[in-house]
Amino acid sequence: MEILDLRQFRAHQLDALLEEERVLWLKQLRWDYRGSVDLINRFVESRSLPGYAAVSDGEVVGYCFFVYEDHKGLIGDLFVAQSHRGPLEARLLVHVIETIRGTPGIRRVESQLMMYPLEALEPIFRNQDFRCHSRRFLFLNLADLPPLPPRQLPGIDLVAWQENHFDEAATLITRAYANHVDSQINDQYRSLGGALRFLRNIIHYPGCGTFHPQAAWAAFPSGRPEMCGLILTSVVNQGIGLGYELMRRALESFRAAGYQGLSLTVTAANTAAIRLYERMGFQTLREFSAYVWNSDSA
Repeated sequence: MEILDLRQFRAHQLDALLEEERVLWLKQLRWDYRGSVDLINRFVESRSLPGYAAVSDGEVVGYCFFVYEDHKGLIGDLFVAQSHRGPLEARLLVHVIETIRGTPGIRRVESQLMMYPLEALEPIFRNQDFRCHSRRFLFLNLADLPPLPPRQLPGIDLVAWQENHFDEAATLITRAYANHVDSQINDQYRSLGGALRFLRNIIHYPGCGTFHPQAAWAAFPSGRPEMCGLILTSVVNQGIGLGYELMRRALESFRAAGYQGLSLTVTAANTAAIRLYERMGFQTLREFSAYVWNSDSA
């Protein structure tokens, strides 16, 4: 078994492995992974995706890639063919972690690998001095969802998402996640610049799915410009039923468009959000972890 630089390979050499991964995402998480596969193929073909591939008898049987973003490295994906699972995940991860941490100027490493349950990877990351934050992947069957009653929100105006909402949304994210566990997992929530980058990644890039503007809503106190609630891929719960109503509108939009299900991820420590999602009918499909390493806490 060899571990080689991923940039030595062409996209067609990963076809069988990525197809196996696509099938598993659909089967286990009900997630159409084709958009992510297309993106990975594009970067592999251009030899611009840093990472490592595991090769056995000339066949690529596993890979792990990462990207750099300012002062941190993000481990984007890890996948090993079913026929070779075991110690190989650890070998690939350690190669990637050592490469990222050995890069000048890197002070932080983040990763969320939903394909693997937490017990599969957590010992590896803990051994590398990462902090682990338990998360859940939830799914809601829209076909079986009964009608959800709307909630009246006096003094709140709900408007469809618009491109000119970026600055207000970034300000809201930094306020909502101040001292919140999710800002420990994703440091983009801590600054306006990071929040803007987070929003643009969600809306303009298909790596985590295609943005669905019909299910995107912003909330404003009547007559005021400061955004107080937002739903894109997450909900800001203001405690007056705003989170519920934003979520309800998004669900009804997806159902009207003919979608059969809806999924989301949530940090296990965010119990208020979990209660809301479970009341609306979401069920946990997978428990996994978000992993974070900081140079000042190693």
